[in-house]
Amino acid sequence: MPIQTPQWTEFLQCPICTNDFDDLSRQPISLGCGHTMCVSCLSKLPKTQCPFDQAIVETDISKLPYNYALLQLVGVQIPDDVLPDIGSIQHNASQYKAAKHSIEDLAMFLQPVAGSSNGIVNGTGNGNTCNGGLNGNGNSVLTRPMQRKLVTLVNCQLAEADGRTRAMRAARSLGERTVTELILLHQNQQQLSGNLWAAVRNRGCQFLGPAMQEEALKLILLALEGGEALSRKVLVLFVVQKLESQFPQASKTSIGHVVQLLYRASCFKVEKKNNESSLMQLKEQVTNS
Repeated sequence: MPIQTPQWTEFLQCPICTNDFDDLSRQPISLGCGHTMCVSCLSKLPKTQCPFDQAIVETDISKLPYNYALLQLVGVQIPDDVLPDIGSIQHNASQYKAAKHSIEDLAMFLQPVAGSSNGIVNGTGNGNTCNGGLNGNGNSVLTRPMQRKLVTLVNCQLAEADGRTRAMRAARSLGERTVTELILLHQNQQQLSGNLWAAVRNRGCQFLGPAMQEEALKLILLALEGGEALSRKVLVLFVVQKLESQFPQASKTSIGHVVQLLYRASCFKVEKKNNESSLMQLKEQVTNS
């Protein structure tokens, strides 16, 4: 999926021809599987299935609606409601419209902003401060996990049953992540650090004994406390090598699990590298608390 690439605005491009979406000949159409491509490329496919995961497209492609949640991000005006000529949608018009409008509103938090320092624009895209998302450098008022989950939701096709199911899962995941980040935002640094260590201890004990777990956490801090940026592989190998004399049972799998828990708890700043392993640094609230 384009969202895995370092350039975050690539979700506004067709992944087949790499042209930006527009309202002329490159209108985006999302499929039930969650992949989106322009209508021009989609019409040239030899089979009615997704070229990325071979999922069958159940609905006639000519009847699938354009993804206006994406089109509005490139400056296209959303037209008045026109229901797709699909029986299930015609029978549930009000629910379809409500879900479509909600996703379009949420998509504005991904609005690219050129030359903005805080990544904030308003819902009309005219540059006035209101709500918004990405700036020209890929920075955002949203964290990367939130951006990924929101892009997943925006790429759902509500006109297909599989797409609606996918949208419900994506919306739930986005909501859960929002609650988690609100809790973390309103905790002071000492509480955040304490809760983080408790979460790692509670979940990590199935792989590590308490003593070895504490040593593993200390070594991770030791490796990163000076602001160093290391790849996950290097960090895990460092900890395993330091532990092996005292804890022969230490493995890359068990230590990798602890590192993953720290990552999920938003303990790291992650720098993406083209064709290279991502580099991780500890956030200041962990080293200073």
